[in-house]
Amino acid sequence: MLRLRVGIGATAGTVIASRRIERGGYVRLEAGTASHTGRIRTSNQDSVGLVDGLYVVADGMGGHRGGEVASAEAVAAMLAVFDRRDRAGLVAAVRSANRTILEKTVTRPDLSGMGTTLCALAVVSSASGDEVLAVANIGDSRVYRFAAGELVQVSDDHSLVADLMRAGELSAEEAAQHPQRNILTRALGIEADPVIDSWELEPVLGDRYLLCSDGLFNELDDGRLAEVLAAGTVQESADLLVDEAVENGGHDNVTVLVIEVVAGPEAREGRRSTVPAARSERSTHVRGAAEKGRIAFGTALAMAACVVATAVLVLGLYARQGWFIGSDDGDVAVFRGRPSGLLWFDPTFVEGGDLRLAGLDGPIRIAVAETIVVGSLGEARRLIEGFRAGMEGVPSEEA
Repeated sequence: MLRLRVGIGATAGTVIASRRIERGGYVRLEAGTASHTGRIRTSNQDSVGLVDGLYVVADGMGGHRGGEVASAEAVAAMLAVFDRRDRAGLVAAVRSANRTILEKTVTRPDLSGMGTTLCALAVVSSASGDEVLAVANIGDSRVYRFAAGELVQVSDDHSLVADLMRAGELSAEEAAQHPQRNILTRALGIEADPVIDSWELEPVLGDRYLLCSDGLFNELDDGRLAEVLAAGTVQESADLLVDEAVENGGHDNVTVLVIEVVAGPEAREGRRSTVPAARSERSTHVRGAAEKGRIAFGTALAMAACVVATAVLVLGLYARQGWFIGSDDGDVAVFRGRPSGLLWFDPTFVEGGDLRLAGLDGPIRIAVAETIVVGSLGEARRLIEGFRAGMEGVPSEEA
């Protein structure tokens, strides 16, 4: 059973229910959704998509137009290609969404730099053949489970402040006010082979799941989220969550999906299984796909020479777009391009050499070593100056 409505006051956003997946299993979910632009933003860059058994929320970034396109393209791609009904199939659909965004950027230079967070939940089959709930996430949109009166965050945020919190360097209150709280360490549309987190969870009758963009949890604390999820229908909960987030400030777009297990196994003595650690992995098939592409290209080399030359030029221009902070032989440095490169186009060194990686606090040092994606050279310089300012009492290295 599927119920769908965009929240009152949602002036933009995308709600998609374009394809129904044929399922004959036991587990059934019911969903309600709502979205709002908020009080500050002029456009809604969130998108939400759902078909029977698959639920997706994305929060776009990259400017007014780019964010809207990135999130909508990602959600549409997920719904279009998800047909392998297991955990790996859900992750593969997220990777397909990433390729869709990258391809769109190549053909639309005006959308350069766009990307999106994405979280998804689906009913799938486990290796043993049992029906389970698969979750996938990249970025800082979140998935929560509300079960037996307890709210648990399933997904991990991929952001600089989240890394600092996990390292014990920041409290939740400090993170909420941190000047770098919007810096993501992972997102779709940034690199060719991003790391995707995934989980498998046991479906239990009556449990509820919340998928949302950061516009919700930046306005409402976990206690209030739990109170709203505990009462009313899934649609009533979705509407109320969005309404209260807007009333509490509405500083960003806010989008929610509330999902309830309405048919499935009963809880064992009222207990719920713990949320396992995420499986984080890159694709193992990128190189093989490239090889197949080169073989196919070789058969039509003469006829396609001009087309290929143009494509290479466009790819080269695209590969040069984007900025990130990383390590250059132990120095904090700024690079231009994509962190993992794009085909044979590697990122290029821009500047650095006057700040040692070893002198940074542990969590920041780890984040830089894993690369921090930024929107411009100016933003990179501001972040590095912030790192430098935080090194109080640390003597500079002698040449």
